[in-house]
Amino acid sequence: MNTTKPELCWLTDPTVFAVNRLDAHSDHVAYRTVEEVAAGRSSLRQSLDGEWCFCWSSNPAARPADFWQTDADLSAFGTIKVPGHIELQGYGELQYTNTLYPWDGRAALRPPQIDWDNAPVGSYVLDFTLDEGLQGQRVCISFQGVEQAMYLWCNGHFVGYAEDSFTPSDFDLTDCLQEGVNRLCVEVHKRCSASWIEDQDFFRFSGIFRSVFLYAKPKVHLADLWLRAGLETDNATGTLAPRLKLEGETAGAQVQLRLVDDEGYALYDGPVTDDTLELQGVQPWSHGTPTLYHALLTLTDADGAVQEVVPYDIGFRRFEMIDGVMCLNGERVVFNGVNRHEWNAEKGRAIGPEDMYAAMEVFRNNNINAVRTCHYPNQSLWYDLCDENGIYMIDEANLESHGSWQKLGAVEPSWNVPGSLPEWKDCVVDRARSMFERDKNHAAVLIWSCGNESYAGEDILAMSQFFHEQDPGRLVHYEGVFHNRAFDAISDMESRMYAKPWEIRDYLESAPAKPFILCEYMHDMGNSLGGMESYIRLAEEYPQYQGGFIWDYMDQALTHTDALGRRVLGYGGDFGERTTDYNFSGNGIVYADGAEKPAMQEVRYWYAEEADRAAHDAGNAAKARAADAALAAEWQARPTVPLTVTEGDGNLGVKGDGFEILFSYTEGGPVSLRIGGTEWLWRAPRPAVWRASTDNDRGCGFPQRSAAWLAADTLAKAGQPEVVLETSDRVTVQYRFPLVGVPGAEAVLTYTVTDRSALEVEAAYHGVAEAPELPCFGVKFQTADPVTVTRWTGLSGETYPDRYKGAEFGCFEEVPHIEPHLVPQEGGLHMYTRRAVLQQRDARGRTTAALELQSCGTPFAFSALPNTAQELEAAQHPCELPATGRTSVTVLGAVRGVGGIDSWGTDVEEAYRLSGAQDYTVRFRILLR
Repeated sequence: MNTTKPELCWLTDPTVFAVNRLDAHSDHVAYRTVEEVAAGRSSLRQSLDGEWCFCWSSNPAARPADFWQTDADLSAFGTIKVPGHIELQGYGELQYTNTLYPWDGRAALRPPQIDWDNAPVGSYVLDFTLDEGLQGQRVCISFQGVEQAMYLWCNGHFVGYAEDSFTPSDFDLTDCLQEGVNRLCVEVHKRCSASWIEDQDFFRFSGIFRSVFLYAKPKVHLADLWLRAGLETDNATGTLAPRLKLEGETAGAQVQLRLVDDEGYALYDGPVTDDTLELQGVQPWSHGTPTLYHALLTLTDADGAVQEVVPYDIGFRRFEMIDGVMCLNGERVVFNGVNRHEWNAEKGRAIGPEDMYAAMEVFRNNNINAVRTCHYPNQSLWYDLCDENGIYMIDEANLESHGSWQKLGAVEPSWNVPGSLPEWKDCVVDRARSMFERDKNHAAVLIWSCGNESYAGEDILAMSQFFHEQDPGRLVHYEGVFHNRAFDAISDMESRMYAKPWEIRDYLESAPAKPFILCEYMHDMGNSLGGMESYIRLAEEYPQYQGGFIWDYMDQALTHTDALGRRVLGYGGDFGERTTDYNFSGNGIVYADGAEKPAMQEVRYWYAEEADRAAHDAGNAAKARAADAALAAEWQARPTVPLTVTEGDGNLGVKGDGFEILFSYTEGGPVSLRIGGTEWLWRAPRPAVWRASTDNDRGCGFPQRSAAWLAADTLAKAGQPEVVLETSDRVTVQYRFPLVGVPGAEAVLTYTVTDRSALEVEAAYHGVAEAPELPCFGVKFQTADPVTVTRWTGLSGETYPDRYKGAEFGCFEEVPHIEPHLVPQEGGLHMYTRRAVLQQRDARGRTTAALELQSCGTPFAFSALPNTAQELEAAQHPCELPATGRTSVTVLGAVRGVGGIDSWGTDVEEAYRLSGAQDYTVRFRILLR
């Protein structure tokens, strides 16, 4: 659409989404000379990033409607940084919501309506002078990302209008420019018809959040290029079919192409023609060998003068479907992938290069070979990095209308958009075209995705048809056909979200026509990612199971100042917004600051090659056997020392060489454990039958089903102890704890002091019919003073029954801490432990006291944390946890898995649950000298 008069009604008209916008094109950069290419700086481009004048308005009626006029009074304007979100710079309100639209319950709307009373507007103004390198040529402006709709003026002239927050919008400014200072005015609207199809699960921002720059077009200009690189079936012969679009004085213009490898060897050096080039001896591009070749296109005018020099890296590869299996260069491909939102805890989605480099380093270190750009095209630098590192991409169009067809989990598409509505078709196909044109040269892009969670209909089918017609060398993905099989033709593969392993198995055994991928799986919300093995094994068993993409890469949380003046991470609801989905945005395999979560070692293991996993397992087994042998020999070598027993009115005292224990008759266990003058117990140990709920526990209702164990864990009280044995070489005292809330349930804690200067602890639970599932079973106690460092022999990091294979066996240490999940929860457990040492250290790091726990033949699980399960359960943010000056130590013989299939209904796999009808025990010893 082309016009010189802007209309506010465009905001609610889905047929108007681009006015005077230039055609989408490839993401190449044009330089004036080869020397500029080498320096990485183009004199044909001028950045407009920086500080702009700015005014925020709560709705269109309140905006300064004439701010674009050359004589407008801007004295009331403030400033804002570009790129950046309006809401993160002191204007407007932050909001996180998942599927519900932001206005749900506040305005009765249906597509394409907006609430005109609550539709914020940002008015941007920038004065600039053209750099010398751009003068005397056609000059265009590129907005790389503006959320959600923008009107543009230059020097008082209306230039254009655009929607689609995540692909570039370019406009020609030439006819509006003047000598000296020029003025740009941009009016950004947070609400428009596009709001209905940008309902992604993320924080809802607005503003110019990606870079803005000017670029010049010399008298002949390379407007678009597609270096269509292919690979013959011999995997050694490359094909190159350049498709170029020239603008300007094209008569007599020529383009020379030089294509070289990393060593500078030229595969081709000559003119670009309509012919397809055949190149011998190329190295195929893949994850294992991401070989790129360096193209340099030199554009000359009719007189032979160089007008532009354009570099671009390409890879030769062949991606195709063979007998229902996706193959790269003739070999089956398995996606060890992750979904990735663009995110930074300080800047939201206005990320910088450093964020992308950091993410790619995480990918490399953890065997991640694929990424889905959920749920919008990312910044172009990310595609360059994926090309360079062999990361397979599902490039996803900016489309999600989840709230228009799924309400509170139920499929109800009566007013779904875009559906098969003709008025929405062009705008969604335009989104597909904009992504395709920009990203088509990237070897990493194997699959185009039509968007996310928008149901299915004729309009999305048109997107798929566009991709297939334009680019038969790639496949097309769309998960939404799972909910509307009438449009199954949209997707070349069966793609699902959070399908259970047994459901996938049923599909794969039905002789399907399409291969299967999980575009989202392993929902890593909080302490999660248990049971990953069940999915990886499918890839080993079924050729048509071709992997999946973990949800997701990074927790979406924002640093802010809370009500008490602390700088903390906030999630949905912390910013005063409603509606919200609270911490449901915290699903990353890395935290919001980029630090890896403990579960990452499991990702690294299961995304490794099968042979590497086997070697890892063998190494762990050998080291575990050696540790067991050393521990047994050490125990057998311990000398014996007689015990002294003192029977008091309220306590039974046992003394040995350098230690003393007081067993209370009223407190339910030992109330004092002194070793070398250091008191280790704050209160008597108790049976542990509760661990803090995880996000996955809460999502499947486990805390409600098993709440009786929380009461039992909190209120456990023993009767009078029984002195089972009392001699000079052994004293045994036993305490019985009725477990309140679970009729007939009882835990028995038995303590035996031996003449080898050790306190043996045994806890037993005997199953009770009809008892609810247990979270865990073992023994817990708190230290009188905080533990400085914990050292253990066992598995590295944090491990659980359904998430331990990725750990290394060895000796490790850590400072007791609570993992910084957005909502505090269970964490810090170490499975298959042989030895754990709790150390107190002075300010110089010297150990002043130590308490050592050892296994008695069977390894145990343990954690040492600064807070109890009850304290974790009560807190909504890490900063709410009390500092008690104690360390909570838990030793377990059985514990529930953490799960990971999803976080809203699916329980952990049955093998990792604890039946309340079964018996459980744990046995360990504490060395007393």
